[in-house]
Amino acid sequence: MKKVLLTTVMSLMMCIGVFAQDYLNAPKANEKVLGTISVNLVSESIMSTNSNEGWNNTHTNLLKWYTTLLEEAKKQYPGKMIDIRNLEAVFERNESGISGGKLYKGPAVGKVVDLKDPEMQAYGNLSQALNKALRNVREGSRLAIDQVSVPYSMEKETLKDQLLDLLLDKGYKVIAKDYLDKLYEEQQAQQSGIYNDNTTVQDNNFSAVGYYINVKVTETSLRVQVVNVSTGEYEGNATVNF
Repeated sequence: MKKVLLTTVMSLMMCIGVFAQDYLNAPKANEKVLGTISVNLVSESIMSTNSNEGWNNTHTNLLKWYTTLLEEAKKQYPGKMIDIRNLEAVFERNESGISGGKLYKGPAVGKVVDLKDPEMQAYGNLSQALNKALRNVREGSRLAIDQVSVPYSMEKETLKDQLLDLLLDKGYKVIAKDYLDKLYEEQQAQQSGIYNDNTTVQDNNFSAVGYYINVKVTETSLRVQVVNVSTGEYEGNATVNF
């Protein structure tokens, strides 16, 4: 029995610009993969001897397979805003169809992605929000990550790590907030007359940090705020809605 690999056909079609559907592509950076779905389908034609008719038939089949997979995925993931990625199908020629053409059977497979997962949306949009919030802060400025708020389903430390990496990549100097807290405690101890000569806090220790970064993630949005340490004023604010 002859097998027809749809992936090869789709790759060729994408190369010549016939298709641009997202369901043929890999999941995007801000899309969480929930799982893989497979549905057995039947098709009367994969490619025709007539090239133009062949492209049209394949296009129609792709849309049919995509729609079938999406409908089945919605049953498995009720209440979620989902879509299909990496659509593939391998069809095996089985018998002659009613019209005399070849009849093909095989599974169509795709990845189910969550379009509104707040964690992936936050990671995918964080760089954009930072660029907007920091547009008035010159490169090389010293920053400290102050407040990070996330939904219960997210790992705060993971977001902070990504935030740190992005700030460093953008050319900013990032001071550890824990270090500033220790400086403050030491300063308070000095004022009480009890302090360690080896860790004396100088007046300019805190002025070395020019801005605080605050990040708040909800189920539907990401907000980044930049606060001027010297004045307490907001230097930048950016919100991205999911």
